[in-house]
Amino acid sequence: MRFFVSIFAVGVFLISVSVQAQAASAPDTPCAAQPSASADKDGILSDTAGVDFKPYIQRMFRIVQSNWKPLIPKEANPPVNKSGVVVICFRILPSGRLLEGGMVLEGRSGDSALDRAAWGAIQTAVLPPLPADFKGPYIEVRFRFQYNVGNKPSIARKASKAPNLLGPVGITLGYDSKL
Repeated sequence: MRFFVSIFAVGVFLISVSVQAQAASAPDTPCAAQPSASADKDGILSDTAGVDFKPYIQRMFRIVQSNWKPLIPKEANPPVNKSGVVVICFRILPSGRLLEGGMVLEGRSGDSALDRAAWGAIQTAVLPPLPADFKGPYIEVRFRFQYNVGNKPSIARKASKAPNLLGPVGITLGYDSKL
């Protein structure tokens, strides 16, 4: 009974506080502050405290994109042309390092090789420190990796193309073996 009351109290507390306070109080649960209805939202999920993260996000995009390219499995190329979407949420500390235990695979592609490539692209990224004006404990980011889905730009052949920003900070990495 005591366990149930504790969980209920925590649940009521989380519902009653702002998203910013939730993020600060739950560093071990990435993306928990975001309702499941926001699963289509990509980019920075946490409060930026008014700091312009667009240049940082663009730089991070290029770093993750360059890590992803060599990890894309051969099955994503002809003749198989595997397709899928992988969604990963993660937290970045002010130093640019990923928060330990701060990555969550929110959406699976249905193919473990595609999922592993996307995960590895983020996990091996050497990111720059967050903007100096940002004084928060971390930022929470959601990346969407798309393999052979729609008409997204091919990272394999158009790596210099600017990121496809969904709003000011959205992220979608696309790979199309046909381009």
